[in-house]
Amino acid sequence: MDNPLRILMLEDRPEDAALTKEALRKGGLRFSFACVDTKDEFVRQLDEQKPDVILSDHGLPAFDGFSALRLVKQKHPDLPVVFVTGALGEEFAIRTFEMGASDYVLKHRLSELAPAVKRALSTAEESRRRRAQDDELRRNGELFLNLLNGVKDYAFYMLDPQGRVTTWNKESERLEGHAANEVLGRPFDVLFPPEDVARGKPRQLLEAAAQKGRHEEEGWCLRRDGTRVWMNMALTAVRNCQGTLQGFVKVARDMTDRKNSEEALRRSEARMRGILETALDAIVVMDSNGLVHEWNRAAEQMFGHARAEAMGRKLNDLILPVYLRETHELRLAQHMVEGRGSLLNRRLDTVGLRADGSEFPIELAMTETGSNGERMFTLFICDITERKRAEEEIGKLNAGLEERVHKRTEQLELANKELEAFSYSVSHDLRAPLRHITGFVEILQSSATKLDEESYGFLNTIAESARQMGRLIDDLLAFSRVGRAEVRMASVKLDNIVAEAMRELRRESDGREVRWDVGPLPEVHGDPGMLRQVFINLLSNALKYTRTRPVASIEVKATESAEDYIISVRDNGVGFDNAYAHKLFGVFQRLHPSHEFEGTGIGLAIVRRVIARHRGRVRAEGVVDQGATFYFTLPKNPQPLPPIFAD
Repeated sequence: MDNPLRILMLEDRPEDAALTKEALRKGGLRFSFACVDTKDEFVRQLDEQKPDVILSDHGLPAFDGFSALRLVKQKHPDLPVVFVTGALGEEFAIRTFEMGASDYVLKHRLSELAPAVKRALSTAEESRRRRAQDDELRRNGELFLNLLNGVKDYAFYMLDPQGRVTTWNKESERLEGHAANEVLGRPFDVLFPPEDVARGKPRQLLEAAAQKGRHEEEGWCLRRDGTRVWMNMALTAVRNCQGTLQGFVKVARDMTDRKNSEEALRRSEARMRGILETALDAIVVMDSNGLVHEWNRAAEQMFGHARAEAMGRKLNDLILPVYLRETHELRLAQHMVEGRGSLLNRRLDTVGLRADGSEFPIELAMTETGSNGERMFTLFICDITERKRAEEEIGKLNAGLEERVHKRTEQLELANKELEAFSYSVSHDLRAPLRHITGFVEILQSSATKLDEESYGFLNTIAESARQMGRLIDDLLAFSRVGRAEVRMASVKLDNIVAEAMRELRRESDGREVRWDVGPLPEVHGDPGMLRQVFINLLSNALKYTRTRPVASIEVKATESAEDYIISVRDNGVGFDNAYAHKLFGVFQRLHPSHEFEGTGIGLAIVRRVIARHRGRVRAEGVVDQGATFYFTLPKNPQPLPPIFAD
């Protein structure tokens, strides 16, 4: 030894201490020697300067050797202690070693002390070395376990040669579904479904890894909670330098998301393939060089090239006539370089080329997509032969229709001129005889004294009939003018129009109690004069058919829908049978005798024609002896009908 040994002796006899020092010197040891005989001095020496070895008598009266040994093991577990005693029984020897002493030497055989000290020092050094190794292994093991527990997404655990679990990281708990205390020390069979254990799969995996060094596979695994996960598993055999099997390392990774993504991709590709193969139009995919990457069944049928024949070929050579290929390639090049052009994202009518050399009209639409960073283009191609043929037929039909419309327009214009001539004839030619009849009747009536009573009655009848015919002529002319007049659209406040109509009809309501109820009415777009005639006719009707009521009640209201204003005129008059409501708006249609209520039956026909010219609708509701209601609609955005389409 390079440095002298520091020896501390617990001894209450100085002569024995001197003999001990001499025996050590004779044994060839270099040392420094301290001897104490009290506990306090012994503890001070241990704390101030740790000795290399302790020699102790066991029989001190106040502080025996076993108490000293316990104290040493508490403070310095690896410090060797050798008992130097005068007598030693078998029980003492056993207890000495049980309590951790390194050796003992009898005082009458001190020649054995130096070898005993050397053995004790060697044993202590070996014990310290092993302890250091054990501490290093423990630290490394803790570091390894911490490393494993920090690994995410990987179950990492070790098995002994028999397949029992010896380590179990936290991710193993999460992925496998078992807590560490449920698997440590148990065969890894617990990680397999019962059916796999029954057919010996765990043992087969161990044997495969032991034979090949490593076994890897993927498959569905069942977690403890019953959920299925797709695992990638690698089982590696661990051997020492001599090739002896030390155990296994198993690494498992949850690949369920990847598996589900692959399955979803496979299903998506299957759906896409199904769409491509069942599409009625040709669908073709090409790259930026114009080479075909996809060619569906409809493309095969349309152009006559099989898919295997088309794949990898220039698309232009397959589907376009020679005289169009250069233009198509220039457009594609323009898009590739400038990112713009007239080729993409629009429908183009062009000419296609079949495998047999025949040409036919096609509609082509092309869009750009990306695939793994490569620019790809999808073309949707439709054979429009039938559409072109139909367009030609429609063109011919339109030409014929235009000719028929032209002829019909001429006929309508002629009819309109004839109607104007008829109106003129009615206005002038029919009125002259009526004036003659009326004039001569008045002359005869002035000489009524020369006529008998019956003849006088005949004259009155002739006079009344002439007046009735005059009213009919006036109303017919008014009806005709409504049909032929131009609708002059303007903004019209219906409140003002109704007020004007009421003022004009004041003579008809004089001497009667009439209760008017006119609600707020909208401002509409229409012909003011025509709409004024509508309200005059409807309000005049209401006044006429409430004549028998002591108090006439007439109500004018407005509601609206999304498209129309809805105007209603309601009265409490004699009403009518609702079954005949559809007849009211016809020319000369009346539901009451003329001797009860005068009129020509043209007023409501005029209402219908005016509202029709405004693209509105009319209807009526009535109950006998309970009144009637007339409705008409006016569009919020009107486009008036021309005269020839009024009825």
